[in-house]
Amino acid sequence: MSDGEKLKAIVIGAGVGGTATAARLAHAGFDVEIYEKNDFSGGRCSLIHHDGYRFDQGPSLLLLPPLFHQLYNDLGTELEDHIDLVQCDPNYVIHYHDGETVTLSSDRAKLGAEVEKWEGKGGSQRLEAFLHEAGIHGQLSYEHVLSQPYTSLLSMLRPEVVINLLKLHPFGSLWGRCARYFKTERIRRAFSFGSMYLGSSPFDAPGTYTLLQWTETCEGVWYPKGGFHAVIQSLVNIAESHGAKYHFSSPVSSVTHDSRGRATGIRLENGETKEADVVIVNADLVWAHNNLFEKEGVKKPLVKQGKEKKEVLDPRLAERLSKKPHSCSSISFYWALDSTIPSLNAHNIFLAEDYEGSFDDIFKRKGMPREPSFYVNVPSRVDPSASPEGKDAVVVLVPVGHLLPSSGDGESIRTFSNGSKVPNAESQDWPALVERARTQVIEVMEGRLGIQGLREKIVWEGVNTPQTWKEKFNLTHGSILGITHDFFNVLSFRQQARHPSLKSAYFVGASAHPGTGVPIAIAGSRLCTQAILSDLQLPLPRTYTPAKPNRSNPLDVIQSRPLYYTLENILFSLLPYIIGSLITIMSLSIYTFIFGKFPSLIPEKGVNRFTWKYFRSTFTTGDSEVDLILTVVFTLTALLCTALKLAPPGEPDWMAQAREKARQDEIIQKQRYQVQQQQAWMAAYGPQAPAQRQGFAGSQ
Repeated sequence: MSDGEKLKAIVIGAGVGGTATAARLAHAGFDVEIYEKNDFSGGRCSLIHHDGYRFDQGPSLLLLPPLFHQLYNDLGTELEDHIDLVQCDPNYVIHYHDGETVTLSSDRAKLGAEVEKWEGKGGSQRLEAFLHEAGIHGQLSYEHVLSQPYTSLLSMLRPEVVINLLKLHPFGSLWGRCARYFKTERIRRAFSFGSMYLGSSPFDAPGTYTLLQWTETCEGVWYPKGGFHAVIQSLVNIAESHGAKYHFSSPVSSVTHDSRGRATGIRLENGETKEADVVIVNADLVWAHNNLFEKEGVKKPLVKQGKEKKEVLDPRLAERLSKKPHSCSSISFYWALDSTIPSLNAHNIFLAEDYEGSFDDIFKRKGMPREPSFYVNVPSRVDPSASPEGKDAVVVLVPVGHLLPSSGDGESIRTFSNGSKVPNAESQDWPALVERARTQVIEVMEGRLGIQGLREKIVWEGVNTPQTWKEKFNLTHGSILGITHDFFNVLSFRQQARHPSLKSAYFVGASAHPGTGVPIAIAGSRLCTQAILSDLQLPLPRTYTPAKPNRSNPLDVIQSRPLYYTLENILFSLLPYIIGSLITIMSLSIYTFIFGKFPSLIPEKGVNRFTWKYFRSTFTTGDSEVDLILTVVFTLTALLCTALKLAPPGEPDWMAQAREKARQDEIIQKQRYQVQQQQAWMAAYGPQAPAQRQGFAGSQ
């Protein structure tokens, strides 16, 4: 369409979903303007800078890379033309309370050996079976969840959804799927902690989300050079190249609409109004319904407890969304260190000893955990530009419960008194809560890494608390990942791209379909753009249709499967039934040969059904001696089968001894390394270290 015919689109919020949608609409020919309350783009995907140190405020790794490739292909370009991605190897190092570590890698041989180290013989086979199932979850999610809208409950009855629903294991838990394949608690923990990326407990998150472990292992963990905001900035640049305009430090007061129920534009907090043909909301969904959509024509705002309160457009919907279960919040530290910590990798997980209890404290009891599991990111390991030479930039994310209404003013977080197993107090004393979290993190890191003096190494500190997340990004309850992903909050049960009652108004972001997380929000931007173009009866850009391979080349012609392989597949499918039938026929033949008659379960006529005689005539041979022999034989057979099933796989003694020796050697080597690190640390920063190192600019 020509410039004079351009339709106007306004995007509220420059988070990842908003910037991706703005770029898509600008590429599709819209006149796009983006209004952002902060003075930077990216929302939680923004950066924090301090004296040569750079920190990712939120996401620090790139997962599900096909969704990123699809985004840039849709925009008529290539991901590699804009982003320099570095693959993280290993993916994670997981630190346990007993001093042991597990290293997760995309190298299947290394990962298989690591799993077998703890699981014993057969561990790598169980790993491959787990990844096979997780791969099915991933592929089905790509095809039927992330790329399809669910506008009504009937959408979930589409044949392709119904057929594949059970394959996604939505009614089991992520932990349950790990327990299905792995025998040890250590490896189950290693492959289940990823639910933290969804703001959910592995004991509650649907089993579908094993796809996270699949994408990390099979598609890799990646880091954009320059920080994760490099992805956002590239989308901003692409949108601006198509004429889009960004307005920062421009908070929006409301979405305007007419009497026909159609969005007409926005009203800024300074009173200005901007007209548009479509309005896309990338703000927190629950906050938006409670603050951006108000009834037009109301002369005076409602007053409650001395504060002005808008009369929202759909109060029942706004209240219902507010009561939906929300994901966790976090206390996040951003540390500038005066040197490096060699024993830290790019991505490190420190798991609590009471693994399930720590998650229950956060997600069931909605409190600050007594013993946290936390994530430590050192971006300077994969991108030296993240910190000055010879120093480390460290990000620590400590998951905590989200904010809850306080008995006083505002919202607070639940806490535990000494010895209490249930939250029995509430607090808004954020300096004290931050100090508690900081102390726990430092003590755990020093103990498990074998180092000392970590607190003195911190020369600068930035902190985000649940209250900070709430105020800085308008996040309901300070929840960093929006509404949770349990079964009744996904697919048709989740807010779709279109506003439920206001035409020309759309949503994109964490709490809208398909869900939370950077790649998922990017998938949501495609669904949102498709909905807008469909409602305006506009075609999708040609770039949305991938080019098909040229089948005229004989090397690319799809060959039909030979009949032999088809028959082979049918035979293997029927083999269990054939074997079962043969066993049944043989058993009946033996029975007939021994007893001289064909077995029958037809009871004698005229026998009372509630007597021993009826039972004997129905379920036994009628001969007490034969019944006793059969009972003994069947019992011994059952016991033998049970013993064979439960017996551990045998292996030569030399193999078990070799494995144990290798493990002991590794423990000794690790202890020697920790002692060397501690001695080097104390030699450099012993009692003679300047006293001023003990302070840092952390109480900001």
